[in-house]
Amino acid sequence: MKKILLLFLLITTLSFSKENVRAVSTSQFTTEILLAIGAENQILGTAYLDDEILPELKEKYDKIPVLSKGAPTKEQFYALNPNLLTGWKSIATPKNLGTVEELKENGVKVVFTKSQDTSKIEDIYDDILMFGDIFNLKDNAKNVVENMKKDIIKVTENNKNKKSIKVFAYDSQESAPFVVGGSGIGNTMIEIAGGENIFKDTNFSFGLGTWEKVLDENPEVIIVIDYGNISYKNKIEYLKNNSPISQLEAVKNNRFIRVPLSYISAGVKVGKGIEIISSGLREEKK
Repeated sequence: MKKILLLFLLITTLSFSKENVRAVSTSQFTTEILLAIGAENQILGTAYLDDEILPELKEKYDKIPVLSKGAPTKEQFYALNPNLLTGWKSIATPKNLGTVEELKENGVKVVFTKSQDTSKIEDIYDDILMFGDIFNLKDNAKNVVENMKKDIIKVTENNKNKKSIKVFAYDSQESAPFVVGGSGIGNTMIEIAGGENIFKDTNFSFGLGTWEKVLDENPEVIIVIDYGNISYKNKIEYLKNNSPISQLEAVKNNRFIRVPLSYISAGVKVGKGIEIISSGLREEKK
């Protein structure tokens, strides 16, 4: 355990010239963080776009090469001569770009956000500030964090002393639902927005639930996460016509809230994602 911790500290403290960062980002949330703080000139390439990039960041994004829809190959990655990799943790595995140790040996610093594994909004702020330090854009990062805080405080104030609405957050799958659980940022967002996640007591961020649990809880509203090959429309059609919960009032009365995946991921869209959920829940409170 000590060796693992030591390796982690070594990787996260490995330094290089802040004027010479050459980054590849392999998640939409890290790409948008880097663009939001103004690091676009230091990004060599991106991958793993879940849905539409933030409109205010699109012009910057379009100027950066997209390496692949999913994981880039090692050849694509190393052809760019990067010295920093960030994004989903799954990218640093033997089947993708290699282990963290291998990447480090090849001169690539690996920076993963801690907010991928926690439920605290504050950890997202810390990650943004960390990138501000790495890319020598501290003031920009602070401004991004302050604006996010204002958006979230506004929603929090609006939902003060209001009764929570029971929510089922559906990601995908049919035999057993893949859902937003209780240990990730999605659950925190639902709570701030004025909802109560029916899978809040689970110990995963996203994971398998059961249709029986959904039936027992009888949620008032269903969040449907939109991404990937199965469209939002197709997910709704399944829930209404073929799913075990088709007779729930929430389903029959179309009490659905569409949330794109990148708006419920640990990045700069969190405030906007909370507002989307909160607005949908407020409609139900009328």
